[in-house]
Amino acid sequence: MTKNARGNWKNWYEFLFSSIGCVVGLGNIWRFPYVCFKNGGGAFMIPYFIFLFILGLPVMFTELTYSQWSNLGPGRVWICCPLFRGIGFGMICLTGIVSIYYNVILAWALYYLVNSFYPTIPWSTCTNDYNTEHCYTRIQQTYLNISINTTVLSPIVDALNLTRKTATEEFWENKVLEITDGIGEPGGLRWQLVLCLLAAWGIAFLCLIKGIETSGKVVYVAATVPYVFLTILLIRGLLFDGASEGLLYFVKPRWDQLWKFSTWGDAAVQIFYSAGLGWGGVATLASYNNFHNNTKRDVIILLVLDGLTSFFAGCVIFVTLGFMAKQSGVAINDVVAQGPGIAFMVYPEALASLPLPQLWSVLFFLTLFTVGLDSQMVHIQTMTVAVFDNFPRTNKKKTIVTLIVCIAGFLLGLTCLTQGGIYVLQLMDWYVASVSIMILVFMEMFVLAWIYGLDRLGKDFEMMTGNSLGILWKIGIGLTTPFALLFVWIFSLVQHSPVTYGDQSYPKWSIGIGWMIALISLVPIPVVMVYTLTKEKGNFFERLRHSVKPLPSWRPANDEDINDNAELEKLNYVSQEETKTVV
Repeated sequence: MTKNARGNWKNWYEFLFSSIGCVVGLGNIWRFPYVCFKNGGGAFMIPYFIFLFILGLPVMFTELTYSQWSNLGPGRVWICCPLFRGIGFGMICLTGIVSIYYNVILAWALYYLVNSFYPTIPWSTCTNDYNTEHCYTRIQQTYLNISINTTVLSPIVDALNLTRKTATEEFWENKVLEITDGIGEPGGLRWQLVLCLLAAWGIAFLCLIKGIETSGKVVYVAATVPYVFLTILLIRGLLFDGASEGLLYFVKPRWDQLWKFSTWGDAAVQIFYSAGLGWGGVATLASYNNFHNNTKRDVIILLVLDGLTSFFAGCVIFVTLGFMAKQSGVAINDVVAQGPGIAFMVYPEALASLPLPQLWSVLFFLTLFTVGLDSQMVHIQTMTVAVFDNFPRTNKKKTIVTLIVCIAGFLLGLTCLTQGGIYVLQLMDWYVASVSIMILVFMEMFVLAWIYGLDRLGKDFEMMTGNSLGILWKIGIGLTTPFALLFVWIFSLVQHSPVTYGDQSYPKWSIGIGWMIALISLVPIPVVMVYTLTKEKGNFFERLRHSVKPLPSWRPANDEDINDNAELEKLNYVSQEETKTVV
């Protein structure tokens, strides 16, 4: 009798909260609000939810289903179609690269969190030793260490062509990063950030020290605490003058944007950032599911919650920005930013102007850290599960494997913690997150729908749940989603531009490195194809035909999950005894 050596979740809620932590990440807080605001506010929600259902639902359902059926993660699950095992290895590579700089962001959050306990918030004043004569605070209106009204100051500064920087900008650039002039000047390591990175990897390791036995408990806190903190921040923000203007600015539909091609393209691309499609994370978590779990239900719950969380986070951000704009006497669009800009400059600046700024700053950076932590936990699990699946003996050494992955991630992350490390992080994120992922997901859906087969996938689902897949799901998986993915890929190529950091462009040699990083997760696909075909016997067409058939080991992990022996034979699978003979 075959047994699942990797184990299963103790209950469905462990999987649910782990998956929530996976799909709800930093992109929901610092990317979605800006993209939504830029593309029509409330009107953007229409194309966003359309793509959430025609793109997000089929992709996530497919990833959950074939991993749950086999109890295998992306590093091994592609024995269902051996010729394309490189897709799974590509996902592992992609996740590995992302995990390196993702934890660097969590290290920044920890650094801000520690500084939030100071009697005077460091980024709230221009009197620190790292501040320059160009520093000013928008709300207190001090510039050149002189209190002055912004309406009087702006024309003077513009006329003199002076470069002003807010106190939060200078804290970020001069204190946190000690930023150099470009990627060609790496500078030295920022030892304070190195300690924070060590702490971030250490916390992640402790959460995963016994695999899902510990992570399944941690996620109850890590996945729910951010919602509590965000709710507190929203309630507090709504009580301030200007909050309603900020909220209205965010949600008010601008219908003219709805007819722009870029709005629909941005909505489709945002699905990848907010739902975690193609990273292998949700597939890894699903591989620990009970065989008869209903993946249709799970997908709908996760994606609806993900979309609502993105919108909720946007409301939290914009009510506070509305207050800051009101106090500063500037338009809201003058204080809006995305990415690290909104998390580490704009929003902290707004919180520093509130009564009890330490309290609100601590809440915000704890939220940022916990939101990122559970996503990072899944990144690590995706890599370790690939090891466990391909080398089953390592299941008895989970702690050691997890420790090795964490140490490697910490050492590689040091490249992003030099004084020029922000340029390295931007380079990695620019090319990995926007180029490789689209190709991987398209190939994943095409292979599963048209080579592995919709009928076979439907029978797998029916074996697990007793329900048929349904014609609409088959149309979505086989037709609608591949075309939608092509649209997203073409849109991304059209919109793609060489990497920049702010207004600063990168040298050509670094752009070349960026493309090499992007290709790391794609190289396994052709390499594995060639390797697989050379291992097969016969002429080319015979090898090709054999290489797209599931291996004999492609079956449910536990024999008791099979209703009868004829069920496997009908699906062209074999028993464990036959598997041993073949291998």
